[in-house]
Amino acid sequence: DFHYADKDYILVDTAGLRRAAKQKDGTEVLGGFKTREAVRKSDLVLLVIDGTIGPAHQDARLIEMCLEHHKGVIVIANKMDLGRKQHENFREWFREKVDTEFRFFAEVPVVFTSATTGQGLDQLFQKVEEVRAKLHIKIPTSHLNKFFTEVIKKAPAPVYRTKNVKFYYLTQTQQRPPSFIAFANH
Repeated sequence: DFHYADKDYILVDTAGLRRAAKQKDGTEVLGGFKTREAVRKSDLVLLVIDGTIGPAHQDARLIEMCLEHHKGVIVIANKMDLGRKQHENFREWFREKVDTEFRFFAEVPVVFTSATTGQGLDQLFQKVEEVRAKLHIKIPTSHLNKFFTEVIKKAPAPVYRTKNVKFYYLTQTQQRPPSFIAFANH
């Protein structure tokens, strides 16, 4: 538990996840179970990646697990101080690697930090609050239905067997991240 910029946070530092075939002992297996449990219990996952190397296939699997459990995710490119020395356009290089490795997750939020110098921590907490706000957004049913009506007007009605599907309304569920349910005649 810690307090930063007038807000309270709980941070759980987990062991990294390696492929099952690469796990050497029972400690790594137990660490993997604990990491998966921490992801399931979390509201938001901060995936710290070595910025000098970039994301790997195992990072993509971890992101997939987060998405399967409906968790918010922020990728943290750590070691930006070293990355700038190794790559001329470090941020662009890292973002390209993220886009390639996480192609199934459009526009994953990325924050660049340096644990050694402390650079990027303010931006990280700003991004955490931005994602937190998105996870807790509540859209009134009237706004959803107005939007839904406009979208439906632009496309032909789907057909179920021989009848047109008529949509009645759309509403937001109580889930996080925000989820929606549409009611129709079929």
